[in-house]
Amino acid sequence: MRKIGIIDLGSNTTRLIVMAYVPGRCFRLVDEVSEVVRLAEGVDASGALQPRPIRRAVEALAMFQRLCRNTGVEEIIAVGTSAIREATNQEVFWEALRSQTSLDLRIISAREEAYYAYVGAVNALNLRDGFIFDTGGGSTQVDAIVNRHLVESFSAQAGVLRFTERYVRSDPISKSDLRALMGAARQVFADLEWLRAGEGRVLAGMGGTVRTLARIDQKQRLYPLDRVHGYVLTRVALLEIIEQLARKNRREREQIPGLKAERADVTLAGAVIIDQLLERGGFSELVVSGQGVREGLFYSHFLRGMEPPLIDDPRAFSVLNLARLDDYEQGHCAKVASICLSLFDQLAPLHRYGPWERELLGYAATLHDVGVIVGYYDHHKHSEYLVHNAALLGFTHREIVILGALVRNHRKGWTDPGPYAVLLQPGDTTRIMRLSALLRIAEYLERSKSQVVREVRVELGDPVRIHVDSRGDATVEIWEANRRASLFERAFQRRVEIVPGRTDALALEAFV
Repeated sequence: MRKIGIIDLGSNTTRLIVMAYVPGRCFRLVDEVSEVVRLAEGVDASGALQPRPIRRAVEALAMFQRLCRNTGVEEIIAVGTSAIREATNQEVFWEALRSQTSLDLRIISAREEAYYAYVGAVNALNLRDGFIFDTGGGSTQVDAIVNRHLVESFSAQAGVLRFTERYVRSDPISKSDLRALMGAARQVFADLEWLRAGEGRVLAGMGGTVRTLARIDQKQRLYPLDRVHGYVLTRVALLEIIEQLARKNRREREQIPGLKAERADVTLAGAVIIDQLLERGGFSELVVSGQGVREGLFYSHFLRGMEPPLIDDPRAFSVLNLARLDDYEQGHCAKVASICLSLFDQLAPLHRYGPWERELLGYAATLHDVGVIVGYYDHHKHSEYLVHNAALLGFTHREIVILGALVRNHRKGWTDPGPYAVLLQPGDTTRIMRLSALLRIAEYLERSKSQVVREVRVELGDPVRIHVDSRGDATVEIWEANRRASLFERAFQRRVEIVPGRTDALALEAFV
């Protein structure tokens, strides 16, 4: 696998991600470093980058370059955004950068920044129609997406650092400062006529501030899934956080779970900017994207030659990506998927589920054994952990929990959703049990990993009879599947018998 480093020098924070990848096939995040450099500190008053922020930024960039060099990164893509783009003394920054690094830093335009953010978010969230925004230290970008294409773009100098310096003059913030902050944020988006909530339109947010707000909300709710990407932050929750931040001084804000100390002074301004954006568009919630400009730059490299560089089906690709990274047995998983999906289709009169459940069951069949890369014993538990923590794209948190539960229960016993039950909906526990039962029978009908089972035929009744047609001797598979059938009987409240069906005589003769 190749390694590439992506550096994004923002107005408040500079970040490095390192991706290991096989072009067009699979990739994995292998390292990530961020440093709060406050490059835009003092720019709003003078228009010029200040010496100390320049020094902090250049030192961070030099450290990132050394890290890449020492860890085998073959290529670095480095970009800078609004702070440098708008500075009146760019040459001072360039002189300092060239004195300490050999980085080829490219300053991207507001339009390019919006484009890469669009590519990152649409791939990560499988977003088809809606809006994305990125609130950084110096600016906020808003993009409109129609049928996965970027159709409108807006940028304003409304960043968390800029607005904090301009409007937050008291600690805790005074009522007059808060009114001025809210009024300024409202004015920024006043003419954004095309930002409108509607059926099927999603508002997605990216950047350090929105991720911080999501973490605060998760901590306060005792949220069980350690995953910010895909998290739904309601406006009600956002307003509660704003109220909490506004009444505390900085030292008190630093004690808020989920809020890093280096963001304790700027998060209130960012929260107000985001709230006014929701207000302008009439949105009651937003979904958090863990991917943005940096990942958009990576996708442009990973999918070189595609324009725009969008994955056709992010959900299916990310499942296959995880399976490939963990050296899955393609033939075995394909056969397990074929059997369990055939059972699903033939048992439809009993379970009455549809395409959504079928899709998740197929993904679970692909991923059920990925935990073997950690260790065979308890690999079903390892598989669940990998599902919960992998970069699965386009899935809701509810779907992640269901998918994790399916791979956890594919092997033996039964584990209920436990702490994750709060993320599920009525009927999901039964749904998980039934789908797990089908996956388990399919797994044991492929016990020898030889694809000996050709197909299954279901005879509905009580008992349900599953006829196994094979290309040879499937005695072991049928025996194992019957031993593991109790979950099916519990889930469907019917007995089940798994019996031999038609056997390919020539294959059996060759086997004997």
